[in-house]
Amino acid sequence: MMHSITERKKKIIVNGLAVCFWLLLWQAASVCIGSDLLLVSPVKVLVTLAGLITTGDFWATVLFSTVRILSGFVLAVLVGVVLAVLAAGSGVVRALLRPLMVTVKSIPVASFIILALLWLRNTGNLAVFISFLMVLPIVYTNTLTGIRQADAQLLELARLYRVPWGRTMRYIRLPAVLPPFRAACAVGLGLCWKSGVAAEVIGITSGSIGEKLYDAKLLFSTAELLAWTVVIVLLSLCFEKLFLRALDWAGRRALRVTAPRPTEPGTAGPVRMEQVAKGFGGAPVLQDLSLEFPAGEMVCVMGPSGQGKTTLLRVVAGLLKPDRGTVSAGDTRFSAAFQEERLLEYADAVDNVRFVCSLPEQKIRDALYSLGLEKDACGRPVAELSGGQRRRVALARAMLADGAGAVLLDEPFKGLDEEAHRCAARFVQERRQGRTVLVVTHDAQDAQLLQAPVLSLEPVPHGH
Repeated sequence: MMHSITERKKKIIVNGLAVCFWLLLWQAASVCIGSDLLLVSPVKVLVTLAGLITTGDFWATVLFSTVRILSGFVLAVLVGVVLAVLAAGSGVVRALLRPLMVTVKSIPVASFIILALLWLRNTGNLAVFISFLMVLPIVYTNTLTGIRQADAQLLELARLYRVPWGRTMRYIRLPAVLPPFRAACAVGLGLCWKSGVAAEVIGITSGSIGEKLYDAKLLFSTAELLAWTVVIVLLSLCFEKLFLRALDWAGRRALRVTAPRPTEPGTAGPVRMEQVAKGFGGAPVLQDLSLEFPAGEMVCVMGPSGQGKTTLLRVVAGLLKPDRGTVSAGDTRFSAAFQEERLLEYADAVDNVRFVCSLPEQKIRDALYSLGLEKDACGRPVAELSGGQRRRVALARAMLADGAGAVLLDEPFKGLDEEAHRCAARFVQERRQGRTVLVVTHDAQDAQLLQAPVLSLEPVPHGH
């Protein structure tokens, strides 16, 4: 914390010195030129600005332009987000909007202002329209990019765990959208002021900042022209800082993981596979496989790498459709620990488990402690944890998930040292609670530690 405060103070000092440097350079240039018409000094600009601030007309003008320019920005944000959501869900909508957005981004703002003057009867709304038009493509493009960049593996995990749509949107899609959306807003807030004021100048909108700039030009009042320019810069910076801080605050609150609604314990039904075949690119991986995993039993599926163990689990879970054959598990709900941890990187260990578990926080912590996760590790974002710690978080999530009648574990002890390995195996045994557990592994020690029968997958002849 002390380090971050020091860095912040240093940044403020550096920025302040940079501003002072340019003000001094401006003052020196003004003295050298010696003409207020060509370049007025910053002192005279500040004096003029101080005089403007004391008048009621100044504040009425600022309010007039601010309301209209920010209205255009807010409208662009709302419409851009809605259109991005529609485009993300429909290739037709995406194809229809693409040329429109490219056109809006390519045409000069002056052309739109002139066209708007022909279309709009009331020039008072000109800044609203132009600000909206300039910001819309940026918000749309960045939001669509964020939506399409959501982690596919996390989305697959959410489908397997039957995570409700709202929680999926909030905890998986929103973190992917926030960074590009924030960047769009940062750019858009600056652009809306530039384009909005330009529209007011060209349209000579009565009562606006643009009108004041136009009048200052006509009267050759360089001091007043620059004073209003300073006002525009300050307004743009202030609203950008305020909006982005509010957005960051809202984002942090939205991403605080809350417990889901409690789910009834899942029933452990048998899992049957009949004549299942699955291949990729013409190469068979599973062929005419018929198996039954009894309800409430734990089985270790073993075999060398590349023998289809992971494919078997994915077919059982319904994440892959077999090329032929049938898989039946009734209404059994699954939880899983994949070979990849598939964690919410911004959340801590407790919140990653709480994403699918309604147990009280202390019980989740106790489970993590029993897996050997240190107390301080439970409160740090999982992005900062080691591979072994992340593995244990994923394992805890699979074993504690609400409503799961069957648990699928794919190389669950990968990357753990010997002591952690034994501890994790003991955790699985203690937390099984009568559920069907399928463990994929290539290590015979796993079956011994879990005291589970072994099913060996036979190599599939690739000549078939």
